[in-house]
Amino acid sequence: MFSLLRSNARLISKHTFRSFNTPVTVRRPLCVSATETAGPGDSVKVHYTGTLDDGSVFDSSRQREPLEFIIGAGSVIKGFDTAVTGLAVGGTRKSRISPADAYGEKDPSLQMSFPASSAPEGLKEGVKVQLSNGMVATVLKADKENITLDLNHELAGQALTFDVELMELTQASKMARATFGAGCFWSVELAYQRTPGVISTEVGYCNGSVDNPTYEQVCSGRTGHAEVVQVVYDPGQVSYEKLLDVFWGKHDPTTLNRQGGDVGTQYRSGIYCHTPEQREVAMKSLKAAQAKFSAPIVTEIAEVSKYTAAEDYHQQYLAKGGRNGNPQNPSKGCTDPIRCYG
Repeated sequence: MFSLLRSNARLISKHTFRSFNTPVTVRRPLCVSATETAGPGDSVKVHYTGTLDDGSVFDSSRQREPLEFIIGAGSVIKGFDTAVTGLAVGGTRKSRISPADAYGEKDPSLQMSFPASSAPEGLKEGVKVQLSNGMVATVLKADKENITLDLNHELAGQALTFDVELMELTQASKMARATFGAGCFWSVELAYQRTPGVISTEVGYCNGSVDNPTYEQVCSGRTGHAEVVQVVYDPGQVSYEKLLDVFWGKHDPTTLNRQGGDVGTQYRSGIYCHTPEQREVAMKSLKAAQAKFSAPIVTEIAEVSKYTAAEDYHQQYLAKGGRNGNPQNPSKGCTDPIRCYG
């Protein structure tokens, strides 16, 4: 199954593999009047069929749930954002997207070779593998001496044509944002993906000392950032208080800079507020939560600052399969136990 999610592959140093299979995560925004049109910041739910210049279909959502995303959030390729912008519910458009606005041209620097002795047996040319950090690569060459991988997207260098239909729309003015840190962001994100009323989730880093840190910099502990999940939600469907209930229930807020085996300031417990109203509600919620714990709660409550989205391979990590290739259900209301690493 092809994915419209934007790819941002880069060279890495680890070479642990697993077979690759990525599910599609779908959430349901509210319908709006057909007189309203989609624009930046709006949440949209779209059916599409994608074809190449030779007329072959490389993907279609018509046999499954529509794709949902927020226009301009960077979660889909730029040209797809453009194809949907301006449509009203029920509107359709056919749009040809150049490689520059799709997956770019093929980049030779995103090919890497290493000794076959450091890879598992059975790798063959054309096989897709997932690296230990979640990034996906295609085996270009495999012999007794060396393995060559290509981290370019499979559609890099190609123009894409999409027939799109806007099915549902929630405008940005009807949405709100919340940010929480509760240890490793993978499992916290899955908990919020499952929460009814949550439109989208994104993992990232906030409240550190530098702008736009990388995962490696955050893990060093030198930037002071926390691993967080940023949630876009519909206040008409779920309250901020309910989101806080999910937060308190997902981790132990009495352990300083630690959750389970994850230790470091990046794993601290934190509620990072976007408005004074959120801060007031968060303070009241902390006082109520303290009654449930014998040890003092050490949760940080602060205004969100220096937020940076995490690398693409971290997004929806457990729903995609985690490090063991075992996808976990992100469906609304799902109560399956969350396995931190998949």
